[in-house]
Amino acid sequence: EQLAALNLGEDAEVRYLSAEQSNSSVVVGASLVLKLIRRVNGGIHPELEMSAYLTAARYPNISPLLGWLSRVDSAGEPHLLMIAQGYLSNQGDAWDWTQNTLQRAIRDEMEPRHQALEAHADALHELQAFAALLGQRLGEMHQVLAAPTRDPAFKPRVSSARDGQAWGKQVSAQLTHAFDLLELHRAGLDVESQALVDDFGKQRDGLLKQVTELADQAVGGLLIRVHGDLHLGQVLVVQGDAYLIDFEGEPARPLQERRGKHSPYKDVSGVLRSFDYAAAMVLRSASGVDVSALASQARQRVARQYLHQARHAFVEAYGLATASLPHAWEHADGERAALALFSLEKAAYEIAYEAENRPSWLAVPLHGLHGLVSTWGEQ
Repeated sequence: EQLAALNLGEDAEVRYLSAEQSNSSVVVGASLVLKLIRRVNGGIHPELEMSAYLTAARYPNISPLLGWLSRVDSAGEPHLLMIAQGYLSNQGDAWDWTQNTLQRAIRDEMEPRHQALEAHADALHELQAFAALLGQRLGEMHQVLAAPTRDPAFKPRVSSARDGQAWGKQVSAQLTHAFDLLELHRAGLDVESQALVDDFGKQRDGLLKQVTELADQAVGGLLIRVHGDLHLGQVLVVQGDAYLIDFEGEPARPLQERRGKHSPYKDVSGVLRSFDYAAAMVLRSASGVDVSALASQARQRVARQYLHQARHAFVEAYGLATASLPHAWEHADGERAALALFSLEKAAYEIAYEAENRPSWLAVPLHGLHGLVSTWGEQ
């Protein structure tokens, strides 16, 4: 019945999506997308589970689940092979859209002020408005995932002291690994970044102690199912609105771990770090364009203004959308501590990723980590 309602017809166009994904996607007609799972593992797949739950809850800003194909082995364990979802006609993912809009803002910035002021403001305003909308949509999804339910896989709970201890150990281990990698790659960094690496070396023990304190302060926060790998590339721009996609979590992690309950601030920190990367890309993607001093200054001004406006708009909108979430913080600074803790975790993960895959980009998460530590110290 669902397929019939799509009105695909026998001659529906079939095309492969070229986007970089961990799975292969095929669009059929203008209303159906088939996601083919490349890494087939036994167990309940989080992409299917999350899509089914959010679709049943009528959360609107996702690609709705229409069906799936699984292989069940002799022990009765399912192995997801394919998911069928509604296709969303879109303007691209939020990463590409953001980059294009930032480039427009830079071009406007370099025009004579009397010609460019309005256009420049419009481009940055679009970015700010979208960041706010993304914060609202993420908050609305977290509200759905925090609702009471009899389904044990989605039943929310409040974090305990044991969770805080586990967070402290986990984030400390990731930061230690990140610091070791920075030392290993120090020689390939610019002078300013080398100085930051040296500073972290001197502060290491104190920072790790403060991570433990943050983890303790974050106890009492709500634990729910989350997206798990949220960044601008996992968001589609659909008629100016934000739609969240790809709920499989971090593909390198085991299925069971990806199906766990986490702080919603893991998703929040993922988006905030993605804003950082978007701003950094603007500063680093100058090849083939104007590389004059004036152009460099324009890029820096736009990146700085974008980052400030986007972060503020996103956090404010998310906070309004989730004001009624039943967190039970045991510490007055619980919310701030949770955001700081999981932002540090994300930055440490990024350092490890860049060290392994793109050493020339190490300065981006390094400066991001320094900014987080500086902000945290001021508070």
